[in-house]
Amino acid sequence: LLISMAFSQGVVTQLDKGSVNYSDQSISAIGIGFIPVNVINSGQARRMALRIAKQDALRQLIEIVNGVTLTSETTMSGAMVDDVINTKVRGFIRGARQVGGPKYLSDTSVEVEYSVPMSGISDIMLPPLTVAVAQPGAPTEAATAPTTGGITGVIIDARGLKARPAMAPRILDQNGNAIYGPGKYSREYAVTNGVAGYSKTLEAAQNDDRVKGNPLVVKGVSTAGKNKTDVVISNADVSKIDLANRSYNVLKNCRVLILLD
Repeated sequence: LLISMAFSQGVVTQLDKGSVNYSDQSISAIGIGFIPVNVINSGQARRMALRIAKQDALRQLIEIVNGVTLTSETTMSGAMVDDVINTKVRGFIRGARQVGGPKYLSDTSVEVEYSVPMSGISDIMLPPLTVAVAQPGAPTEAATAPTTGGITGVIIDARGLKARPAMAPRILDQNGNAIYGPGKYSREYAVTNGVAGYSKTLEAAQNDDRVKGNPLVVKGVSTAGKNKTDVVISNADVSKIDLANRSYNVLKNCRVLILLD
């Protein structure tokens, strides 16, 4: 069973043995290690329990990653049927880092938490040519740092639409055309920062470093896709976002944040 929870107004899918944090772009899992029988001494017992706990955490991470929603139509489990992707993801997870110290429980077992950044998964999954094509008259890279009064990002208010988070959501117009998605943003930014950020309140969203300053706020009108991760906005708002993007590269630089219930 999983439920969505708000930690510091962040969007976190909390599971029995881990979590997927779409706000800080991380995936964590908890592993349990029991002391094996016939150990020589307490030092060996502790080392072996920690090793077992780590392996359990890594197994949990693989299961959690499998359940992550990738796009409006796919989850990571569907992508992992590809042997190459499966091997790369498992290799990446083996490099997970421990979060905090181990917890020694009353039943002599040991609990540890390990985490991986979503950026590593994105680097494997995002198409290699996810690069925005420059439009005639579009600004150069010098415009990526907005001046005073410039638009610093876009907040899509999808509250009330039962929208769900994903690693690679799209923003659509009312005709079903993607105004934000693969080909509309820099792969480098998408891997490093995530395709989009998520928040639970407008106040928290406006203070998020992804869009902080003077973000443009538009209201979503519906969701699309079987996973309900793509957000549809009005065609009138499309024009506002297009102008902001041409002036300040807000889409290309992934300065997009989606508000969820």
